[in-house]
Amino acid sequence: MSVPGLSDREAQVLRHVIHSYILTANPVGSRSISKLEEVSLSPATIRNAMADLEEKGLLTHPHTSAGREPTDKGYRLYVNYLMTQERITPAERQLIDRNVDELMPDVEAILGRTAHLLSQISRNLGVVLSPVFDHGRLERLDLVPLGRNRLLVVVTVASGLARTVTLEIERTIDPDELPHMTRVIQQRLCGLTLREIRETIHERLADVRDAGKFVARLFIDSTERLFTVPRQEGLILEGARNILDVPEFKVDGYRSVLEILEDRQMVLHLLSQHIEDGLSIHIGKEIEEAKVRDYSLISAGYQVGSLPGILGIIGPRRMNYSRLISLVKYTADLINRKLRSRNSEGN
Repeated sequence: MSVPGLSDREAQVLRHVIHSYILTANPVGSRSISKLEEVSLSPATIRNAMADLEEKGLLTHPHTSAGREPTDKGYRLYVNYLMTQERITPAERQLIDRNVDELMPDVEAILGRTAHLLSQISRNLGVVLSPVFDHGRLERLDLVPLGRNRLLVVVTVASGLARTVTLEIERTIDPDELPHMTRVIQQRLCGLTLREIRETIHERLADVRDAGKFVARLFIDSTERLFTVPRQEGLILEGARNILDVPEFKVDGYRSVLEILEDRQMVLHLLSQHIEDGLSIHIGKEIEEAKVRDYSLISAGYQVGSLPGILGIIGPRRMNYSRLISLVKYTADLINRKLRSRNSEGN
């Protein structure tokens, strides 16, 4: 239990204070630590160690209590040096595996279910940011008539991600013409990234004639709607109610959680900073976004084909890091493995 700047005794006391605080959400006193079976220190010795840890900025002393609470710096030392990683249970692994397998190969459904599972198992806020559509290469287009004057366009990129856009049209399209129209558009656009399509669609479709001309003009006029995906569309948040049950957020929890849920651009920016990272843990004031500095973020990147995404958990600084780090890592590894094998089969 070697921790830079701490004696073995101080490291032991810090570890037990954090364990106890994670379990109870109550400030931890020296007597409660001394009663633990694995601790052979007197309350006075523990009290002195706590005072030294407070001087080093690792514990704090609430005015209304004789006990101590961990600081962000204390949690960071705990995560880096003192934590023993705890595996998620076989039942939890089976639950995640089964849900992913049931939804294969629907990437979007898997990512939506993943946010729900992360929330359900962690009892915190589950977050998933889908891969950036802009870098995806168009795999196929589907045109589906919706009545006389509406057309549903399904845009699918090579990673398996899809989005739908409904367009209003000025004339009725003969359903028998749609297969030909679709083939013409696909021949001109498939294999390009959405960004490339936006930049070159006019040149690629301007000379389309006959039955495909109307749809080509419709696509040119609707380029931004069809091939520009607002980044917020790929952000999935699940489990706000879980955060409201956390003791430290009971008093002002609604306002705190609503700020996170309503400011999707802020959450998007927070996650996007780490989308290329592997497993990462950000605690309290380590997070740049001021609105989430009372929280911690555990996240891990994943890939759908060549497109990067990120998933994770947002919860109180008092979260069970040893277990939830394992949960996030297992989930990201599973999605990487499953979607990699899906792409291999597709090729």
